Amino acid sequence: MKWFNKKGNQDERIVNLKNKVYKEAYILIMYLCGISILIKSFLSWETYSMLTEVIVILAGSIYFGVRSVMLGIYSDEVEVHDQTSKMSYSQRNVITGLIIGISMALFLGIRSSVLFADTAHEKWWYFFLVFIFSLLLYIPLFAGFNVIVHHFANKASQKAASKDQCD
Repeated sequence: MKWFNKKGNQDERIVNLKNKVYKEAYILIMYLCGISILIKSFLSWETYSMLTEVIVILAGSIYFGVRSVMLGIYSDEVEVHDQTSKMSYSQRNVITGLIIGISMALFLGIRSSVLFADTAHEKWWYFFLVFIFSLLLYIPLFAGFNVIVHHFANKASQKAASKDQCD
């Protein structure tokens, strides 16, 4: 995609600094959208009120992931990570999936007890039921999803990188 390419020579230092600023802006937007989703989820029951934030997070993340795979950056990042870290990238993805699953279960448990329970006993009961069910559902889902996506993304990225080297 050459939409954003400019013609002519550019100073590499300026290009790197601009990329750093773009990265920081992307991270800031993702954090703000995440915080907005958390706040809106406790203030209202309607999920359509946070649809814009979810779309921004998903679209940005999917674009970043697909683009890094297409450019062969993902496999290079995995290789560098595996060489410099004690934990492999695959293990990191499994642990990330576990953390996301536990966080999602905690969030849903707390949210359901706050929004739907009336008494203190009901609050604990709602939290416990939703938390346990969410753990059983989301940990395998997110851990498995991370492992599968990593496997296929790494293969596709290696293929793109080798194709780029042959050209």
